Amino acid sequence: MLLYQLVRPLMDWALKRHYRRIDLAHAERIPQNKAVILAANHPTAFIEPCILACFLDRPLFFLVRGDLFKKPLFRLLLEWLHMLPVYRIQDGGYQNLKQNYDTFAACFKALSEKRTIMILAEGRCIHEKRLRPLKKGTARLALGALEADPSLDEVYIVPVGVNYTHADRADSEVMIRFGHPILASRFRESYARQPNLAINELTDLLKESMQEHVIHIDNPEDDRVAENMLEMTQSSRSQQLLKVVTNSEKALEQEIEVVDKINRMEEGDKNTLKSLTGEYFGRLAQFGLDDASLTNKYARKRKSGVRLLAGLPLALVSLLWHLPPLLIAEGVATAKVKTIEFYAPVRLAVWLATTVFYALLWIIIPLSTAAWWWLALPLTALLSLPWLINYATLVKQWYLGWRVGKMESHDLHYLKKLRALILEVFNQPTSDQEVTAR
Repeated sequence: MLLYQLVRPLMDWALKRHYRRIDLAHAERIPQNKAVILAANHPTAFIEPCILACFLDRPLFFLVRGDLFKKPLFRLLLEWLHMLPVYRIQDGGYQNLKQNYDTFAACFKALSEKRTIMILAEGRCIHEKRLRPLKKGTARLALGALEADPSLDEVYIVPVGVNYTHADRADSEVMIRFGHPILASRFRESYARQPNLAINELTDLLKESMQEHVIHIDNPEDDRVAENMLEMTQSSRSQQLLKVVTNSEKALEQEIEVVDKINRMEEGDKNTLKSLTGEYFGRLAQFGLDDASLTNKYARKRKSGVRLLAGLPLALVSLLWHLPPLLIAEGVATAKVKTIEFYAPVRLAVWLATTVFYALLWIIIPLSTAAWWWLALPLTALLSLPWLINYATLVKQWYLGWRVGKMESHDLHYLKKLRALILEVFNQPTSDQEVTAR
């Protein structure tokens, strides 16, 4: 418990600087002082458990891959962080599966004590914008807890949708929404008669509930056009510079609406949209621009050059201090991570650990030499980090605004015409909307 409480504020600090915004909508739907299972999708290696652990008002227990517990030291550290192993066949064959009985017993005990357990219901970590088939572990856990403790009146399964604008990037937006709890007791009697049938029915209901809170692109072939349209939607939102945690669901609703529209589009219109967005974003890349550049949102930033120049000395000092941890984190992630799902989490974890160690070194120097002025640099750099991130964003916006101002008029006109045509095609009513209108 002590390690959990020590790590939590550090990760809280890191997450607020790593992401542009973190939305946690309808956390009030999570019952208080009850047995709760948070069932979430799994787009990154371990970011979503960290976010929920930091920003929910209760300690969480987590189910994670059993192969991470092989070394005694790692096992001890993970247990201190409230993590429990779930063994799969690929983690050591059938002989290791029996170890899951101990894990389930620990989970049943936690639920009997009215604790909250988070489970990644898809079982596998895949970086894509869709909900994949759910494993049956969530249903087994909930119904097993009710069976193991007859005095336990209810286990609440809360569906959780975890969404990112770009899960592999820093400065992404995180959109998390909690659904209405599913009452596991509804399946208690059917579980006593036909366990497998009850487990399947509960799993199907959970998937249906989670689907409402996850950005879900039906066809993988539509991923590119969906991402392009989502970027145009993100350009229309106000660019929040300060890293904040909110309870808003507006951004998630916008993105779900965009993807649902693409899922319903006729193939002919969709192919036209793919062609137009491919041409448009290809041209943007050639000019080194992003979509927001074409909305004139950066035009006023061109007038802030003097203000940015005034902040340059502090920005350079802060950047130079932070550069070693940033380079180490980027180097480790690039060299060691083989899959996109682990890239951002590993980079974030290495950056946080390196920054803490690096800061401690700078603190040890004045303690050992009485050169207290040394403390000024790390304290200034750490305290000014949110400002530095916002400063870097403003510099980027100023630069893009400057590039747009230097473009040839016919190139700018062509891009704006393409953008307007894309929105015209996208905003056409789909067949089901036409039927509703009639």
